[in-house]
Amino acid sequence: MADADNASGLDGLLNYEAAVEQLVGAAEPLTDRRTLGLRDALGYVLAEPVISTIDVPGWDYSAMDGYAVRSGDCTVPGAQLPVSQRVPAGVSPQPLAVGSAARIFTGAPIPAGADAVVMQEECTAVDGDAVQIGVAVPPGANIRRRGEDITAGGEVVLAGTRLQPQHLGLAAAVGVAQLNVCRRPRV
Repeated sequence: MADADNASGLDGLLNYEAAVEQLVGAAEPLTDRRTLGLRDALGYVLAEPVISTIDVPGWDYSAMDGYAVRSGDCTVPGAQLPVSQRVPAGVSPQPLAVGSAARIFTGAPIPAGADAVVMQEECTAVDGDAVQIGVAVPPGANIRRRGEDITAGGEVVLAGTRLQPQHLGLAAAVGVAQLNVCRRPRV
């Protein structure tokens, strides 16, 4: 490496590794800690990780419009089930009776007892209050599970992160309102 430096006319200059080593050796760790609300924490360095206080999503919900069913009721194509309820997003459903289906919409909570959602494109309305399921339905189909993205107690932003808007938004989304930070670094 020294020959390459000499050939390029860089005699007397530090190589990259030595320069980084000197800089790291001269830097002082940020030890001045404080607790700030999210509105005031932009640009600070996170002293401790952000730990989620909640599961995200907070419940099992439908990934698409269709019918919530018990997969055991739909082991072969052509099963016909009475529709017992309609479940739009934002409504708490009733438990699903054995041998029935619930009309469900994207983002709606899964009724207790249901273990799958059949896409509406795979279903046919029958006599106005029943549905024919056109496919065999595996358990878990088209359901987003509670905690699938983030689990309560999970680390969502690492200590040492310089806080940007997306970090503050994530902290707010998981129920954290105060952050332990170090002072802003001075360069």
